[in-house]
Amino acid sequence: CGRCRTVLECDTHADWPTISLLVNEHYFACPVKPDFCGSAPSHPSSEPDDAQSPIYDSSENIDAADDKQDETLIQVAGSSKQRKNEAQRKQELEDDKYTYDVRPTSVICRGCDREISLDKRSRYYPGLWMKHRGKCARIYKIE
Repeated sequence: CGRCRTVLECDTHADWPTISLLVNEHYFACPVKPDFCGSAPSHPSSEPDDAQSPIYDSSENIDAADDKQDETLIQVAGSSKQRKNEAQRKQELEDDKYTYDVRPTSVICRGCDREISLDKRSRYYPGLWMKHRGKCARIYKIE
């Protein structure tokens, strides 16, 4: 992580959706929040360079033989959960107070009123929305 220096480790055979999910989950759980008012510090942590950063190792937690995408278990920071299916992803986007006009590949942001594209490889995949939501200055002001 460029903010807190946490190292996310993935199995060399991990697919992109798995890696993206790990990164997005850490992004919103990261203890160092983004600074929208000033420039980003070149070194956000005051830890010395030899300090041990936490390591999340997903290689121990993902069964490479499991080809059922919606049933793969993922471990992040000590918690396990099942991957969400399309209906669950759609419902979460519809329940998000900052989205409206939820479609399989896009949502509208209530903060800035822009159409935000979602990942086109997987319907209702929220990765790009979550990234926008975390960076949208108008949502930040509302909260």
